[in-house]
Amino acid sequence: MAEDVPAAPAPEIGGIKKKTLLTIAVVTIAVWAFAVQTGSTILMIAVAVLTALLIGVVTWALLQLRKQRGLVGMLRGASDSPEARREALAKLDAQKDAGAPINVFARAQLLAADDPKAALTLIETIDLKKFHAAMQDDVALLKAQLYLGLGRTADARKAADTINIDNPERKEIRAMAAAIVSEAWARTGKPKEALALLETIELPKKDGAQIATQIRVVRVFAKFAANQRGPARTELQQLADEDVNNLGRFLMPQFRVHPELQKLARSVLEQHPQARSQAKAQARSQKR
Repeated sequence: MAEDVPAAPAPEIGGIKKKTLLTIAVVTIAVWAFAVQTGSTILMIAVAVLTALLIGVVTWALLQLRKQRGLVGMLRGASDSPEARREALAKLDAQKDAGAPINVFARAQLLAADDPKAALTLIETIDLKKFHAAMQDDVALLKAQLYLGLGRTADARKAADTINIDNPERKEIRAMAAAIVSEAWARTGKPKEALALLETIELPKKDGAQIATQIRVVRVFAKFAANQRGPARTELQQLADEDVNNLGRFLMPQFRVHPELQKLARSVLEQHPQARSQAKAQARSQKR
């Protein structure tokens, strides 16, 4: 029984807007016009030095953006199969700047699908503040998801609390981010807040079914934490009706679920017709 949660998405790398470049150009021209008008050689030298520095900074920024977009493109293209991920990882590992934050994040994303522990170990080597501000929500989201998958709920809560769920530049991943943050809250003493956040989620077309299942999972954690055993059991039954494998989220040891909740989930599993049918089919196959 495996957890089926959408992978944390590749970060959206923002560019330098044309309006910003136009503003820089206009200001630079205006400063040069003023310097020429004054006729001061010292002022014109100073403006020339500043202009050279400005061109250097803009050029560096454009090169970095180009490089980051290349990494993100590689990350998206390698999500289809383990072979593609291994190939992309080999390319990233071979790069001179393999230890750069954007590179580390890309490698951790690729590792997460096949080796969550290794992905977490890698992403933890770089402090969150060292990532570009536009990437920090993506990094924290990946860390929270990995922590939850390994049962490290306190660490997941720390990562989740840094995420700006309503970041206007991340509207397309709000549903998934809210589901992950809600689980971190539900499992660390904020069940009411978790349930309230779940109510704000609008399911997207992409990954909508998986996120809907994740929302039901979080409701189980939140209602159990709020001592609502009956409603928690009802949510578990609904998850089992959808697919009994969903109950693995509460039974598999790596998730470190509360023993009483494990017991409740096991009870639902043992009484579910689908699970009984599977058990009988397995018993028949073993006799052959």
